[in-house]
Amino acid sequence: MARSRARSPRRSKGDRGTSVLETSVVTILAAGIVIAVVQSPVGDYFHDSVREMVCVVDGPECGGETWTEVERPEPPEEYRFNLTGLEWTGEVTGTGKAVAAIEWALQHASMNTPYVWGANGPNAFDCSSFVQWAWRQAGVSLPRVTYQQQPALPAVPSIDQLQPGDLVFFNTNAPGPPPTHVGMYIGDGSFVHAANSRRGVVVDSLSGYYLSAYAGAGRPPQE
Repeated sequence: MARSRARSPRRSKGDRGTSVLETSVVTILAAGIVIAVVQSPVGDYFHDSVREMVCVVDGPECGGETWTEVERPEPPEEYRFNLTGLEWTGEVTGTGKAVAAIEWALQHASMNTPYVWGANGPNAFDCSSFVQWAWRQAGVSLPRVTYQQQPALPAVPSIDQLQPGDLVFFNTNAPGPPPTHVGMYIGDGSFVHAANSRRGVVVDSLSGYYLSAYAGAGRPPQE
């Protein structure tokens, strides 16, 4: 006795056309959303959660190449409407080589030198290249990237023992470690840093957002 086979239902040509059309519409809409997000300021936040090292050009660091790091700190809420940072009216203090490093850094804060992710100076910096350049002016060589800079320096035991010229580290994207941002303490509870692409090089108070993100400090050689 021959067995009859149940045929699976087939879509009509009209149904198949509708399916293709729906898929195309969804694909176009998804692509449009991705493009809109990437081109908007929200696109910056995707980079905030990524930190990796890449060699980009020949240079004196890391065996003939220059290392850069993806590190763009989240803009703190209390500084969203204070993009230019604080006006530094204090004297440049410090001991030994720290004075030269601070003077150079404050000069760039006064010019509001741009922040560009991965930039190696001298016309634009990211946070780690900025402090590297500052201390280079004082004759001190520092590693290129944030997570290498912190272990390379003697740790400052506590925040109340900070001295002008110390590097201050922050976890801006996650609880850490390693740190994702760095600046240079200049005294009076303030520090100078290449903040982000919206603010450039500025002076900020080590309080509020930055105090909550503080992840320790290191002291470059002063003499």
